[in-house]
Amino acid sequence: MSRVVRSGRLTRSQERWWLRLYWREQGEYDIAWSKWWDLPPGIDVDTARDAFTALVERFEVLRTAFLLGPDHLPVQVVFDPADVRLPLSVADESSREEFRTAGVHPLVGGSIFPRPPWSVRLFTRGGEVRSVGFVFEHIVTDGSGLRNLWQQFLDLCAGRRPALRITHPLDRRAKEDRSASTGRDDPHRTDPAALVPQAVLPSAAEKPSGPRFLMSSVSYTGLLRLVDEICRRDGVSRTLVLTHAIAWLFARHAGLPRVLCCSTIGNRMPGDDSIDCVSRMMDSLLEFDESASFRESLKAASAATLRSYGAEVGSGPRPAEARLRLAAERGVSAVRPLYFNYQGPSQPPPAGAEAQEEVRWTREDAWRPVDTHWLNIVWINVDDDDLVVDFDVDTTMVPASVVHRMGDLLPRFLERVAREPDAPLATAGALLPADFGVVTTARLVGGVWVDTDAVREAVASCPGVHAAHVLVEGEEVVAQVSLGARSTLYDVHEHLLARLHEAVALVLPRRYRLIEGSAGRGVGPGVADLDVDGSWAPADGLPVLPPVTESERELALAFQETHGTPLTDLAPTYADAGGRVILAPALVESLRRRGLTGLTFGHFDTPRTLRSLARSLVRAEQAHTG
Repeated sequence: MSRVVRSGRLTRSQERWWLRLYWREQGEYDIAWSKWWDLPPGIDVDTARDAFTALVERFEVLRTAFLLGPDHLPVQVVFDPADVRLPLSVADESSREEFRTAGVHPLVGGSIFPRPPWSVRLFTRGGEVRSVGFVFEHIVTDGSGLRNLWQQFLDLCAGRRPALRITHPLDRRAKEDRSASTGRDDPHRTDPAALVPQAVLPSAAEKPSGPRFLMSSVSYTGLLRLVDEICRRDGVSRTLVLTHAIAWLFARHAGLPRVLCCSTIGNRMPGDDSIDCVSRMMDSLLEFDESASFRESLKAASAATLRSYGAEVGSGPRPAEARLRLAAERGVSAVRPLYFNYQGPSQPPPAGAEAQEEVRWTREDAWRPVDTHWLNIVWINVDDDDLVVDFDVDTTMVPASVVHRMGDLLPRFLERVAREPDAPLATAGALLPADFGVVTTARLVGGVWVDTDAVREAVASCPGVHAAHVLVEGEEVVAQVSLGARSTLYDVHEHLLARLHEAVALVLPRRYRLIEGSAGRGVGPGVADLDVDGSWAPADGLPVLPPVTESERELALAFQETHGTPLTDLAPTYADAGGRVILAPALVESLRRRGLTGLTFGHFDTPRTLRSLARSLVRAEQAHTG
């Protein structure tokens, strides 16, 4: 029997990664993480094994399992180190490359099964361990944690046991709880996601001819010197200089004055030798005043980032449900920032006699057919004098030709910032080709990207719609439809909500209007039928749809079980009905116990009606045989 020494709630960082782990186990595309280290000579298998055993004893997170608690919320359970069987294997060094190229298995640990989600493999040659492969879920550790883990592993292998200052995840959670009880949330705090379109770019007119997803990796020589020169002069970080430059390129390509950036940040204090994951995602709205100087633009970006961080620490992150409600209000599936992930020292070293080498770069493209749709990430890796920028993009939004141009323009933009700090930002426009702007069939309507053809096709595809037209009136998208006698406008609205994830510029009409001659004139139960010239807006009121079918009744019972509140109307979205994203896995597991499956991550990360959730449910035996 494994003994539990501590248990409690997940930290904010852990909650996000636990959700990703859970949904991946339900079939959502995602990856586990891995790190590869080469070892110095002289370390045998027993020494390495003893070092990892000591690390397991030292760090609670290496003997922690993550599972659903009796209150339906995720919980972390810390086991006694004596009861943990080390997840370590040993293989000949000749199999290392085969192991790496095979990729990380999609399930390292379990989100609801009691085992720590990490493993390690030692690769040996001549009786010595020559390298280590550490495979882990991000809920365990992050970049700075990995550096601490590696250094302490080497120290233990060398017989050194330094005094360490360690903070465990459950202690961090207690601190977060204290901060939440004393912090003050500003009810007037504007969500920056309300100030930008649903994505930095719409779908491009240029469609990929092969695989959809591209990782374009650009390795720069000599560019980090320019970045550090800017950092020292203006008192900003490497992270900010590179984020500002790349975000400006995306903004100019989109023709927008601002970009919502989302960065992975850590708050591990100096001297904290812990290894657990403290990184979290933070949004920051970067606005580009073309009349401001490069120096002023950088300072404005720095101030915006600090304000965002202060709000995040002082008030805590916004609930995921708030973003879902905002997306529904704006008629989009979600608001997708431009993601940044920076790895390496964020501050430059002290100035020295640095060689004035010419900036050069090489590019390597890797294509893949499967990844997360509509997601664009910039990975920035700094190591000594090397700078590598990986543009990880969905080429339906960012074609390869655009990515390559951005990689080529980045050093030229940074050189302009370094050499002419007081020149207006607008002067950098001279670096851009005349055809640098986005080419798309979408346009901005009411602050969001809209492709009216995509909206019309989606409306026309709804069962019971005989004819459909979509037009823009002022800042509103309006759908004109002819319905069959048994169809309602709410049916059309619900159908579109379920399809929002299919295209980034597919949006909900603000208003629905019947075409003369439409056989159907109903909105839905509880709402009066429309006159010939009448129209209906979802904001005016929804029908009332009590649970009727077996799947609807079971969904209502599972919702009451997991959320503690009765569910009497299936017309609202999950978030509008009070559904919590962190409780979605418990809802799925409750339905599974009732023999019903079919709900995925996509049912909870975009606005979907409760009735559409119920209609997605299938009996488990049907799922297996169908």
